[in-house]
Amino acid sequence: MPGPLAGVRVVDFTWAWAGPYGAMLLRLLGADVVKIESRTRMDQARIGSIVLGQAKGNYNQQPMFTELNLGKRSIAMNLKAPGAAQVVKDLYAISDAVMDNFRPGTLDKLGLGYDVMTAIRPDHILLSASALGATGPERSYGGYAPTFAALAGLVALAGQPGAEPMLIGGTVDLRVGTAAALALLAALHRRDRTGQGVFIDHSARESVAMLIGDALLAAQMRPPADPTDEPERLGNGHRAFAPHGLYPCAGDDAAVAIVCRDDAAWAALLAISGLPLGDDPRFATGLSRWKHRADLDAALGAWTRTQEAAPLAARLREAGVPASVSRSGADLYDWPQFRARGGPVAVEAEEAGRRLIVPPPWRMSRTPAAIPGPAPSLGADNHSALRELLGYDAARIAALEESGALE
Repeated sequence: MPGPLAGVRVVDFTWAWAGPYGAMLLRLLGADVVKIESRTRMDQARIGSIVLGQAKGNYNQQPMFTELNLGKRSIAMNLKAPGAAQVVKDLYAISDAVMDNFRPGTLDKLGLGYDVMTAIRPDHILLSASALGATGPERSYGGYAPTFAALAGLVALAGQPGAEPMLIGGTVDLRVGTAAALALLAALHRRDRTGQGVFIDHSARESVAMLIGDALLAAQMRPPADPTDEPERLGNGHRAFAPHGLYPCAGDDAAVAIVCRDDAAWAALLAISGLPLGDDPRFATGLSRWKHRADLDAALGAWTRTQEAAPLAARLREAGVPASVSRSGADLYDWPQFRARGGPVAVEAEEAGRRLIVPPPWRMSRTPAAIPGPAPSLGADNHSALRELLGYDAARIAALEESGALE
């Protein structure tokens, strides 16, 4: 059964992590995603990994690329070579949207920017993602997930109490990519209603800054006389609940996450643990527990160290206390709940071999999302895409190879 975006085609110029993830979300929903990449300036996700003992130079087997580009087509091109621009323009003519995460203005310099797209197809959509956006004095700033997080203020909030800030990496990219996919879906919906295309200027830093809106509002509410009173880093803690954290259990690397959001959960935790904390004035109310959370965490952690994680989490949940075992990625594959919902999904790639993939998190009754296939080998669709999508004959494809446009 086709996905909800069946019939939509996206030209994907993105590379590294955030952009490819956003484009892949569209592919999981059924869109045809044509990835334009290069051998001379290879996608960073294809290089630099020696996971599983694979050679660093084997760019078709890298785990990161495999996870970020499921089911896409791959056309390897040198966009500066003779004939390459015309191939891209022909792809524009049969596509609904384009995504890139180059520095602002890069597609314009190549003669392939939004004005060119709309001259070919007036209702075209371009989502151009960059570190800080396409306008402003810092528009040319480049960056990766750690710099997005640092510039947005997220890093300043991350880390253990009293310690240095903690740098945050890849998960930030995934959030930026998700925000990009959402914006493009909204643009497609608007085009269906109005017939109008749109240029989307997508800022990675602003995508991340939206995640810390509460901290930004808190900064506005602080007294002007104390502008340096920054929010305390809480580690695994919470700004309202206590206890709230990851507590060690018996066994190597075993832990359980526990959250007490109200007095009822706190009472249930005391009943199960038998800890003599109920009469302690430091822990009498939610506010006092929060103020003395360091002492509370120490007492609770000393008890959880004597407990097996899985049985403890089950007892707490049964009593109404939100709790769960901290699982590793490897544990996930054997988790009965995960398997009951169809995970993991095995995909087979020509060079990468058999890989187990986490399926889409959505379960749609009429238009299900699905893993559409493995990530492509570099340039795997050079001939098939140009022949099937654009109607190029063998002679024209050979000429593009001769000119260096097709790599």
